[in-house]
Amino acid sequence: MTLMRRITDEFRACPLAHGMILAIPAIQYGLNYFASLAALLFLLIAWNTRMRIQPLQTVLVVLAFSLSLLWTTIYLPEAPNLLREIRLAAGLLMLFWLLAGTPRYDLSRFNGMWPLLVLAGLALFAIAQALAEKKGIALYMPKALFINSDDISLASSWVEHAKEHGYDWVIRPSAGFSEPSYLGGASLVLNFICLHTLKGRKQWLATGLALVACAVAQTFYGLIGNLIITAVFHHRRFDKVAMVSLGMLALLLLALPIFAAEPGRLENILSGNDVSTGLRITQPFELIGYLLAHEPFGVPLTVAPDYFMQHGLIEPFEDGPFHNGSLNLFFAYGWLGFPLFVMLLRACGSGICALFLLLLMTQNGAPLDFDKIVMCTLAIQIVRQARSTMPASTGFAAQSSYAGVIES
Repeated sequence: MTLMRRITDEFRACPLAHGMILAIPAIQYGLNYFASLAALLFLLIAWNTRMRIQPLQTVLVVLAFSLSLLWTTIYLPEAPNLLREIRLAAGLLMLFWLLAGTPRYDLSRFNGMWPLLVLAGLALFAIAQALAEKKGIALYMPKALFINSDDISLASSWVEHAKEHGYDWVIRPSAGFSEPSYLGGASLVLNFICLHTLKGRKQWLATGLALVACAVAQTFYGLIGNLIITAVFHHRRFDKVAMVSLGMLALLLLALPIFAAEPGRLENILSGNDVSTGLRITQPFELIGYLLAHEPFGVPLTVAPDYFMQHGLIEPFEDGPFHNGSLNLFFAYGWLGFPLFVMLLRACGSGICALFLLLLMTQNGAPLDFDKIVMCTLAIQIVRQARSTMPASTGFAAQSSYAGVIES
């Protein structure tokens, strides 16, 4: 009873932030985009943030959005989905206003152990999925839980399809998320928070758990993102961090064959034949130059696949031509995407928060949906509070005025 009371008291010290951290593993679940856990969390964080309307950014977003639609209407045959384009532009505006605002709730008692426990749960779940997969047991969340339940890329959809046709299935673990890279993005969020709200061994434990989850899921985006954010956080102790990071990376690369659902994936990435890496890195950079040269105000994202297929720049397939959300501002708004991108990074308030936002946006091609807005806003709000009490001479959060942080 004493333990339960202590846990309850710890949770009630900062219930909104703690509750949202616990909800991250289920953030993709819901009936549809608007009737979902992500939408509920978005309303909660918007209501509990004193948002600041940014006049310059607001005018620029409206101008870029309008010019993109006008250019498409006049010069291109495609008809964009106007409601979705409005939603994406509104998401960008809300992200600007949320990042410029201040939380109405008290984050000084946030406990860094909550994201650490969630990280541990995700890592254990991914390991259990990998081990179960080798025994032919599918420990994947039912596709009916996800907002995009008709997406054929969901793990449960692949398993069902394989069983229906009587052949073996081989799928990378993703914990409770729709794809392994989303697990990498969630681990990045939790690790970023833990780095600023824990200290000593617990910091390294959080980073280790994030890297283990990403290694088991074979998401190289997650591995690289977590290593970068950890190295930048510990930049004052770079020699030690570099050695530890290289050691972790070597161990993880050696451990990949144990959990490998795609045995040749590392070779495919290094040779440039990996589809996921191509959609996130190679293909976007190949397309961005052509688009900026021919469509100065961009192409709305809802017609971009048709546009690139008509010009013979991508092979016809159902997915989008790019999965790099940090470049989507340039695809959607052309040259006006550059000032918008710079303003968005500056709105984060610090270099490491800007780097975190950049890495999180790169996770997939939907950086302005409810789930991404919630995760980046919550993480940056918590980290700003932690950094406001961080001693200038160290990379660790101060404990004197950070009552919720557990000492190592």
